[in-house]
Amino acid sequence: MWGRISNFAEQIDANFSVDDVDTNEDSDDFPASSNNSGGGERGDDADDDDDEQEESGDLLEDCEDGWGDDDDVDFVDEDDMEFNDTISPPMPLMENEVVRSTAPTPTFQKASEVVYDHDAQNYNNTNVTENNDVSPILPSDDMVTVSAPGKALIAGGYLVLEPNNPGLVLAAEGCRFHTTVLFRQVYSADGGMNVDYTDDSEDDGRHSIPLDVYSPQFDRVFSYHLSYSLQNAIEENDSDACIRLSPRKAAVPQEPNKFVERSLLLAFGYLHQSMGAESFHARLQQHQQQCQLNGEESALAMKLRADNDFYSQITRLRERGYELTPQNLAKLEPFLPCPKDAETGEVIVNKTGMGSSAALVTSIVGALLTFFGAISLPTTSTKENGNELSLGSKVATGGGEKENYGLKITHNLAQICHCHAQGKVGSGFDVSAAVYGSHIYTRFSDTLIDGFLESVALSSKADGGGLQLSSKLSMQLAKLVNDVEWDCTMRPISLPPGLELLMADVCGGSESPSMARNILEWKKKKRKVGFLDDYYWKDLKRCNKKVISLLSEQFTAQTFLDGLRRDGAMIISTRTAEQWKKPMPSSWHLFDGSSWDVALKLVDLRMALLECRQNLKGMGVAAGVPVEPDVQSTIADATMKLPGVVAAGVPGAGGYDALFVIYVKGPETCDGQSDHVRDAIGNLWRDMSNESDDRVVCPLSVRAAGIGNGLYSTNLEW
Repeated sequence: MWGRISNFAEQIDANFSVDDVDTNEDSDDFPASSNNSGGGERGDDADDDDDEQEESGDLLEDCEDGWGDDDDVDFVDEDDMEFNDTISPPMPLMENEVVRSTAPTPTFQKASEVVYDHDAQNYNNTNVTENNDVSPILPSDDMVTVSAPGKALIAGGYLVLEPNNPGLVLAAEGCRFHTTVLFRQVYSADGGMNVDYTDDSEDDGRHSIPLDVYSPQFDRVFSYHLSYSLQNAIEENDSDACIRLSPRKAAVPQEPNKFVERSLLLAFGYLHQSMGAESFHARLQQHQQQCQLNGEESALAMKLRADNDFYSQITRLRERGYELTPQNLAKLEPFLPCPKDAETGEVIVNKTGMGSSAALVTSIVGALLTFFGAISLPTTSTKENGNELSLGSKVATGGGEKENYGLKITHNLAQICHCHAQGKVGSGFDVSAAVYGSHIYTRFSDTLIDGFLESVALSSKADGGGLQLSSKLSMQLAKLVNDVEWDCTMRPISLPPGLELLMADVCGGSESPSMARNILEWKKKKRKVGFLDDYYWKDLKRCNKKVISLLSEQFTAQTFLDGLRRDGAMIISTRTAEQWKKPMPSSWHLFDGSSWDVALKLVDLRMALLECRQNLKGMGVAAGVPVEPDVQSTIADATMKLPGVVAAGVPGAGGYDALFVIYVKGPETCDGQSDHVRDAIGNLWRDMSNESDDRVVCPLSVRAAGIGNGLYSTNLEW
């Protein structure tokens, strides 16, 4: 009998459609969807403690972000709260207000226990040889390409800087950084042999080879001497340099790129120590000899490429006369170069806050470790129109013990490299996402590596320019990477099938470089709001935990997944969140997994994310910092009024230049490349951009990556 009732309820649920619903808002029926257009806005994402926010439109400008802290508080049940989709400065909870929750507290795994296992600067004021890429590729059996994803921090902004505060980070599908490594002819700007490939400092007991790093999207080639010791360190206090990285002489002076150079220095230092000097040298000689052609010297070469969504494509779309829509963004060719200033010729970098520096560093480290045979990584590949592109929804294969170990080693070394490049120890969530994909993250203790970083900073500058790493520090580095237990945790997570992520590139407004510092300073000095200490911090932590609990617990229940799969596209996506709350005209909605049951759980997620926004905005107002600027609130509020939209807000630490949206996927459009809800959001943002001369909102093509789409090797060719 009960089974027949359940079947009957499912039939009613499946037959429930827009045409059957009374559109009268006063009706007890589930209302039909409305076609209202609203606005959405964009917030910058944050990575690390005391990082500065990126400023759009700078010529190869540095960009950093920041984050904060805090303490445990129980969840507040949204049933006791008024549903309000617009942001206003939040009022503190009364001291006697009841707080309760049915959501369980999430548990965490250590990095070593994971089974499948910042967004800062990238190319900074670089005045180097232009990339004519004239050197031919020499025949080689060994070419390695490793790819790392960008990210969006949906919950945990500022708080994730402190240990034990979880952050929910989604890896970006279709937004990846790729590093290719092989041997090829030594680079020369004029197309001939570059005769200056011998290190002037080469002496007995050392060897030197040319190293060329190609960055075609920035029209640059970084050329170095890689000099290394042929002997292993005998004593732990050996101060002799085991690795030196020196710029090769060039007609145009070369300014260093610290994210590239410092990652190279530490990666080579780790390999030299962990493999041993003899094996390190033999590996390089083996490939160098295989690639020699007509007696000419070959160089270790690396090519860096970023998917388009790391950088604003608004200029490229307008050059082609395209409207700013997801469909037109998909028409652009991959790996587009950044535009140049018409007068100065300088490269213009407008970043979208997707974590390019962390993905860059992680892909460099993973590619070098793989090329030298030190690790194995998961592998996957896909080809489209004969070209190797981003991997879409395909999950990397090879989750065995060797691959898990490779991810662990890459994670530890990439975290150290990224912190060294930034000049401080950040939270590390962006590097963790670049390695492990979408997951719940708690940071490692900064004391784990800060002593080593201080020593490297004091001794890494080589005489005559360039960088060096002593044998003593390379031994310390290998121990930190291989032997020390890191206390960060990561638990894989993903959006359930039927929910999707959309990111926006927002241009307009002025960025405050000191935003993160001001927030952290305010936290230390002025943390009292009304009669409660640390109200914003504690309540933000509560909201973050609620978001994580919903996605990791309730949204993984089979009844929820079945209901979202059955009713998401045709029923739930066609209605606004206000309509999701309307009771159904019969009792069938009481069964778990009905469309109303699923919709109410989505309302819970919406409310939790909305409360996160309220706390972040209130904190920003109190500190005088635009964590969620009013212009961003306008866009986010308008976007949240659209049918199918669960929530919108600024990712990470907030700011002017990014926005995330979580929505219920509607019926597919454009041969499955988009859907009705995604199209409606894009149309809204297009209309808002057309209505304002100083604000442009452009959707990105990224989606949320599933579990397993972190770091992997692919067959993308040079």
